[in-house]
Amino acid sequence: MSKKSKPSKQKKSLSVQPSQAERVFDLAGQQMLRGDYTGAVTNYERLLRFLPEHSPLRVDVLIQFGTAHAMLQNFPQSYAILTEALELAPDDADLWYNRGMSSLYTLRLGRSVRDFTRAVELNKRPELSEKFHETLKFSREMAEKSIKLRGPDFTLDQLIEQEDLFQRGLKLMEERQWEGAEQAFQASIAMGEQPWGNQGLSLLMQGRYDEAEAALKRALEIDPEYTLAKQNLAAIPTFRRTGPSEMVALNEPFKHSKLKHSITFIKE
Repeated sequence: MSKKSKPSKQKKSLSVQPSQAERVFDLAGQQMLRGDYTGAVTNYERLLRFLPEHSPLRVDVLIQFGTAHAMLQNFPQSYAILTEALELAPDDADLWYNRGMSSLYTLRLGRSVRDFTRAVELNKRPELSEKFHETLKFSREMAEKSIKLRGPDFTLDQLIEQEDLFQRGLKLMEERQWEGAEQAFQASIAMGEQPWGNQGLSLLMQGRYDEAEAALKRALEIDPEYTLAKQNLAAIPTFRRTGPSEMVALNEPFKHSKLKHSITFIKE
C-alpha cells in the first residue's frame, strides 16, 4: 500500500499547481479590470516566482504584469518586463504596441518607432488599425524632431544607440554607480548634444565639482528652463563644503502625468 500512496501524492501535486496558477492569474485579471493595478502587480510577481520558465501561461503573465506597471506609471519596469515578454512572443502585435508605449514614456523615441512599426505590420485586428497608425505617426514625428536637433546626418539607428546609452546611464545612477553613469552619459554626449544635466550630476556625486559645474552650465545653455540643472548648480557651493547629498532625485518626465493622451496602453 505504501507504494501506491506515493504516486497518488505526486499526481495530486502536479494537478493542483496549474489550477492554482490559473486562479491567481484570473484574480489578477479581475484586479486589472477594476483598476487595482497595485494588487495585480503583487499577484503577477507571485506567479512569476513559481511558474516554470517555459510555462505557456508565463508570457500572458509578463504581458499583463508589464501593462499593470505601465498603468502605475512605472515605465522603466514596464519596458523591461515587456521586453522579456517579446522574447517569448515576438509575433504579438499588441505586445509590440505596449512596449512601444513604454519606449515613448522612457524617452526611447527611436525604439518606439521600431516597436510601433512592428505592431502595424503584425496587427490583424481592424478595430486597432487606426490607433496603431496614428501612434506610429506620432512617434515618428517625435523621433524626427529629436534627430533634427542632432544634425542632418544623424540616423534613427544612431538615435536608438544614443538613447540606450542614456538609459544605461540612468540605471547606473539609480544604482549609485557614478563613474559608470558618467561614462555612459559621456558616450551619449559624444554622439550629440545630450545629456549634460545627468552628466553633471554624475560628476557632482563623485566630488568633481568644477567639471560638474561646467556640465550643468552647458545643460542650461541648451535648456534655460532645466529645473534640476538649476537646482544642482545652485547646490554646488554647499556640496563643496559638505560633500554631495546621498538623496538624489532622478528626473522621470512622465512619472506623475495623468496619461490623458490619445495614445494608451492596451489592457486586453
